[in-house]
Amino acid sequence: MGAPAAISPTAALTFDAVAEAASIAEAYARNAAEFALIRDARGAAYSLNCAAKALASAASTAQALRPAQQNGDGR
Repeated sequence: MGAPAAISPTAALTFDAVAEAASIAEAYARNAAEFALIRDARGAAYSLNCAAKALASAASTAQALRPAQQNGDGR
C-alpha cells in the first residue's frame, strides 16, 4: 500500500473538527455511564443528551468531507 493521497488544508481542518466533536461525544458518553452506575438519572440523561448533540455535530461536519455531486440532480 502506498501513502494516502494528500488532502487540502480545509479538509484537514474539517477532519480535526470531526475528531474533536467525536472525542467530546465519547467523553459525555463515558460520563453518562458513570452517572448510570451511581444511579444518577438526571446526570445520565444530561450527559447522554450532550453526547447525542456532539455526535450529531461530528456527523454534520463529516458531511463536508463527502465528494460533491456531479450529476446535478442534488442526490
